[in-house]
Amino acid sequence: MLGAETSRRVKVLSFAAVGGRGREWWTRFAWSALALAVLAGRAAAQPAAFLDLVPDFASQLADALSPGASIRLSLTGADARTREELARLLAARRIRVVDSSDAIGVRAACGSNLRERICAAVVLRDGGAPAVVTSRARAAAVHESVVAIDLQPLFTQRAPMLDVADAGAQRLVLTPDAVSLVDQSGRIVGSQPIRTSRVWPRDVRGMLHVTGAAFEAFLPGVTCRGTAAPFTLRCTDEREPWPIGLDNGGVAPSRNGFATPEGVTFYEAAAIGGGRWLVVGDQGVLAFLDARRRVTARASASDHVAGFSDSCGGDATYVVTAGRSSESRAEQLHVSRVVDDQLVPAPSMMPLPGELTSLWMAPGAHATAIVHDADAGRYEAFHISLSCAR
Repeated sequence: MLGAETSRRVKVLSFAAVGGRGREWWTRFAWSALALAVLAGRAAAQPAAFLDLVPDFASQLADALSPGASIRLSLTGADARTREELARLLAARRIRVVDSSDAIGVRAACGSNLRERICAAVVLRDGGAPAVVTSRARAAAVHESVVAIDLQPLFTQRAPMLDVADAGAQRLVLTPDAVSLVDQSGRIVGSQPIRTSRVWPRDVRGMLHVTGAAFEAFLPGVTCRGTAAPFTLRCTDEREPWPIGLDNGGVAPSRNGFATPEGVTFYEAAAIGGGRWLVVGDQGVLAFLDARRRVTARASASDHVAGFSDSCGGDATYVVTAGRSSESRAEQLHVSRVVDDQLVPAPSMMPLPGELTSLWMAPGAHATAIVHDADAGRYEAFHISLSCAR
């Protein structure tokens, strides 16, 4: 049995390379020893309980492989969510999970005993059998909130949408060409064109900000101001900071990203408490910023992030990120808890009906998501929030 008096432990075991039958014997011994340790308490385990081990497990496994390696992964004792998260984090470390006999074989298993939860793997290749073991005391998972994602449909149309915002009893819908006013039945009751000389980038982004009866619409190099009653809109070709919480200089014409005053470029940002932020940085990699907006650590890959600091009470901060499904073009939302400069995945996932094109925090502890369902030929807006139970 693997000892577990500490609350958290990560081990990497390396078996020396030996030749011929000796190498085969070491490989079998390594897997047998790890399998016995992992499977000893399997009956008491819930598959989703291993998600918090995945970031460390993926990191240690990637360190045992060469960058750019392709592996054939056999994982037992874990659910589909854990498998997808492991594959996603390995891909962020340039390790591809493929179904090919030419790929490096990796045999892995997750399980638990009375004191700890364990994920272990053996890399089956010539030259040795590196083994990875990640474990955490079972007590570490006690008393944590059970977090679920709530998805509330807001509005659907065939034309591209950039953002949707509540304006009293009505809603505003932002497109690349106009701002529309929608009543409670979902009927468009008015539309104001966005007049500009700008040429939009290919994947144009936009955001609405409502203050009482007034609102602003932000696009690359363009700022529009209007009122919902009466319904008016006036646009100017000017670049202003977007109201996303993190200091920025707005989005330049023909661009899609932001930059902090210190020069950190990012695409979306989530407040995680104490003046700290988690941002989608260059090449879609999540980065942690401290209160002085300096990068302190990097996490997994994601194109979108939203923060929910007060959703479950206590001191925990949760973030929602997006990842593409391995089986379709659609994306999935994932919840993680922020612990220092790490994301601990929660066993909560919400499939989306298509590709997530924007994710903005909105008043009322929820985010607004725009999803493009290419198969159905439509854009859908949703409110995203978290529900919690203990």
